[in-house]
Amino acid sequence: MRPRPRHLVAALLGLAVLAALGLSGVVPGLGPPTLLGDPGAAPNASATTVGPAPATPSASETTPSGPLTLVGLGDSVPSAETCGCTGYVEQVGQRLGALTHRGWVVHNDANGGWTTSDVEDDLGSSSTRGHLANADLVLVEVGANDFDLDRVDDQGCFPAAGSDCWSATIAGLRDGLTRIIAAIRRVDHRPDLRIALLGYWNVTVDGSVGRALGEDFVLGSDELTRLVNDTVHQVAASTGAVYVDAYSPLKGTSGTRDPTGDLLDDGDHPNASGHTLLSTAVVDELATAGAVAAWRGAS
Repeated sequence: MRPRPRHLVAALLGLAVLAALGLSGVVPGLGPPTLLGDPGAAPNASATTVGPAPATPSASETTPSGPLTLVGLGDSVPSAETCGCTGYVEQVGQRLGALTHRGWVVHNDANGGWTTSDVEDDLGSSSTRGHLANADLVLVEVGANDFDLDRVDDQGCFPAAGSDCWSATIAGLRDGLTRIIAAIRRVDHRPDLRIALLGYWNVTVDGSVGRALGEDFVLGSDELTRLVNDTVHQVAASTGAVYVDAYSPLKGTSGTRDPTGDLLDDGDHPNASGHTLLSTAVVDELATAGAVAAWRGAS
């Protein structure tokens, strides 16, 4: 049987860095501050505090005070624990700090190998609930590990949409994501809370690693990924969350872009450039939704 690499990693990487550009001292609840370094550097603790970028406001401008909070939930993609780089969750915090001229505290509670059910269960933990209680933005990317990918290249599962191979898992993904969003909002009642759901470029391996598994694997994995993304998009639309397209940045809108250069050697996880593509997609969607302007203008 061919190996079927998935978004599985054994340990949870904690992440903590501090950009001292606009902040001094220690944020309550965090350890000693650490200077935020190169975006390609690996994070090293559980929370990141990102200061605002230097700015020279005009006399009529005012800079909002107080840090904002970002929480990441999901599997090994948002956790970035396999990358040895600054993952897209932390990069989003950096970019939003520059765009909003405010500090951002980032809690990355994603964990390699987690399924939708694992994330839902984790919302009952005191640590994650504590992070969510003060969240201004929650990023969620999960679902790839829900599927038994041994049948990805099974022609009996083509087309993926409507196939009995995936219908039950797709229904579980839809229901699970809907419950996750509801649970987040039960913890954080603020009407201005933003939740963003990300899809995938592929729910299994891609690029040269995927092509080595054959044409049926490439076709089947792409069909399943598009089905997953459609489901995530539907949940976002029905719950008022922001949907972030993770497919187009790595694969192109037509799916013909080769993502090999943006993936680790396992073909399964993004490398530093892949995480940068994802962070750009997140920030662009948040800007389109009006969230960035709202955070910049809030005091």
